[in-house]
Amino acid sequence: MKAARIGVTDRLAADAVLARFAAGRPLDGSVSAEVAPAPTTDELAALAAHIMARLDPDGAETSDRAGKRRRHFTIGKLRDGSVPVRGELLPEVAAQLQKLIDSLLNPKAEDNGSGSTVRFRPSDDTGDGERSSEYGAEEVSDRADGLEPHKAKAPPAQAADLRTHAQKRHDAFATVLMVAAASGGMPTLGGAAPTLVVSVTAEDFANRTGRARVEGAGYDVPVGAADHAGCAGGVHRVLFDQKGAIVAIGTTARLFNATQRRAIVLRDRECLIPGCSVPAEWCEIHRVTEHARGGPTHTSNGVPLCWHHHRTLDEGIWHIRMRDGLPEIRGPRWWDPYANGDPLTTTTEPSTTPSTPNMSENAHENPRGTPGDGALLILKCRN
Repeated sequence: MKAARIGVTDRLAADAVLARFAAGRPLDGSVSAEVAPAPTTDELAALAAHIMARLDPDGAETSDRAGKRRRHFTIGKLRDGSVPVRGELLPEVAAQLQKLIDSLLNPKAEDNGSGSTVRFRPSDDTGDGERSSEYGAEEVSDRADGLEPHKAKAPPAQAADLRTHAQKRHDAFATVLMVAAASGGMPTLGGAAPTLVVSVTAEDFANRTGRARVEGAGYDVPVGAADHAGCAGGVHRVLFDQKGAIVAIGTTARLFNATQRRAIVLRDRECLIPGCSVPAEWCEIHRVTEHARGGPTHTSNGVPLCWHHHRTLDEGIWHIRMRDGLPEIRGPRWWDPYANGDPLTTTTEPSTTPSTPNMSENAHENPRGTPGDGALLILKCRN
């Protein structure tokens, strides 16, 4: 039927255009000595689809209707530590999702001296066993620990991330969901914001044993997921008696307020982990010294971490500390064999550090459903 709607002349013309495009020749049929690079199969298929849509608009409309019928998104059951998803998206939905993911994964093109671009540098070895700088002069250490300057330099930031592209897209999708849940603009669910609730017994949480549970979905998750929920959101303690009746409910953790978040974003700009360029606005605020250990809800104790690095921080790969209100980080041995803790801050003037007396540093309880509360940890205690 489609062949009947398209005349023979149009089909031959379309074949000729596709043949010229595949051969790298001008599409208008003109003669040129220069040959363009051969297109990929995806590019060739995209041109073919565009030509068909122009020659047979009714056929494209039929395809649009078929796409609307086939659209679906299904979340499967927990299996081997992950949950499979299946579905088909409409083109505009897929494009919007791709834009959001690209905004988080788009690499920076400028060279800011962090080693993010490919470049050559002179060897550290001059051939006679002595070390030399990039300008050929011998480097002399003025550090108190005697560490040579070439060893004190930070390693390339891009080498710090070992995730595959598919894993990065998953983590970007998780960030999109986290930001949407914490925005306060989503509809309520059962009278409350769509907050991720993770529960664990206080004994398992303290002893790092057992498993936690995602309420609602019923997923069994590691205790590390409870750490993530408690740090990114709030912590509620629910006290049960011996028969299982609720005796008391208490909130034992505070969230960074909007003023503190803006100050931390201004100071750090991006996820603190080297090689990760997720904007700080899309990050969760990590409390460097835990609340249980007396860590205050203060800008001098908070740093931005993306969803992935916040969730995996308890694996001990990265170590963060605060010094004079500025964050310092120590990377893994395979990335930084000399284990240097160099300050990684974007502010250069001490006066810009958000700790001035006229700024509010009193964290307040953040009601459910307001921005910044995308997760909640419930500790189940026995009386």
